[in-house]
Amino acid sequence: MRKLNLGCGGNILQGWENHDIDIDITKPLPYEDNTIDLIFAEHVVEHTDSPTALRFFDECFRILKKGGVARIAVPSVSRIFLYADKEYLEWLCKSGLGQPTMNSAIRNIVLNHGHKSCWTGEILHALLFAAGFENIEPHFAGHSLRHELNDIEGHGKVIGDHNNKIETIIMEAVK
Repeated sequence: MRKLNLGCGGNILQGWENHDIDIDITKPLPYEDNTIDLIFAEHVVEHTDSPTALRFFDECFRILKKGGVARIAVPSVSRIFLYADKEYLEWLCKSGLGQPTMNSAIRNIVLNHGHKSCWTGEILHALLFAAGFENIEPHFAGHSLRHELNDIEGHGKVIGDHNNKIETIIMEAVK
């Protein structure tokens, strides 16, 4: 089974091909068509604009085998708006990322961290659909119906599981 972890940062997964800046997701991916079983991209596509993200999803679709799965995690403006609680807002403030207010939380996820696009579950779902994916389903960090995709996220180790659940949306999409 061939598994790619793209934009991995420090989240090195055993048994996966882990790539960070050595593979530029804004360009065609250096793999043959229909050769990859699983793709994981956590908190990476928000560092591109939406058209580039769609082209990346097109590339994921191209290189995945039929039945292959892409697991994509992005920060969600709508999840932050709906679920940010006192603990999350205080964490933002203590981390020097803004005031402990909802508008500061939204501004942080849009304006900081090198983000170039805003995401919601609906936008992520729509762009994966536009790339040709089927059976597009939301998931929580650490949970998947496929055992190879359980407990692979690293973002919660950086910002804490509680904060990660608030700000991250994950979709799995099948070719």
